[in-house]
Amino acid sequence: MEQNIVRPAEGKLGIMVVGCGAVATTFMTGVLMARKGLTKPIGSMTQYDKIRVGRGDDKKYLHYKDIVPLAKLDDIVFGTWDVYPQNAYQAAVYAEVLKAKDIEPVREELMAIKPLKAAFDRNYAKRLDGDNVKDCKTRWEMVVELQKDIQDFKRQHGCERVVVIWAASTEIYVPYDEAYHKTLAQLEAAMKSNDREHVAPSMCYAYAALTEGCPFIMGAPNTTVDIPAMW
Repeated sequence: MEQNIVRPAEGKLGIMVVGCGAVATTFMTGVLMARKGLTKPIGSMTQYDKIRVGRGDDKKYLHYKDIVPLAKLDDIVFGTWDVYPQNAYQAAVYAEVLKAKDIEPVREELMAIKPLKAAFDRNYAKRLDGDNVKDCKTRWEMVVELQKDIQDFKRQHGCERVVVIWAASTEIYVPYDEAYHKTLAQLEAAMKSNDREHVAPSMCYAYAALTEGCPFIMGAPNTTVDIPAMW
């Protein structure tokens, strides 16, 4: 069996979330409340649950952080992109998922989380019509702008690592096409030729994240990373 060495989770961890709506702001608020000791991280496997290690007399139950290196909640810094300019506090209030008693104790922290301009194409999410959007001529320009956003965020907040999470709306379906999605060269060529039919904005986020060495998590049923080029 191949042995993988997991590096220590040192320094700050930047979590950049695509979309600053109900899902993102509930996630952010929960982390901010938990690290202040104002709520318990119920539902979080890594923070609350334990897992059995060993058998028989050697059996014991440990938290995930005692088995693999994980960032502490205090080390997390949040960033986001969204088509609307409202900060995370305003977005959380508007979403109406949480009550005021959940949001107000971390109001200042949430207000400091202001969305960067989104890489957006309304044809892929017709119900959204915000104006906090990048002015990009091509999909490749989207990629370059997003790469710069990640670089700037990492530098400004002194992050050792960054992970990008998609928590935005589900895009229209983009079927796998062997002529555009099979190889990395094909995908890059499609981006540079501004192929809006075969390259969704989410693919630009994923490509930008991966080329910057950031894990990318797709939180919607988009085709985004389900193509050989991304693999």
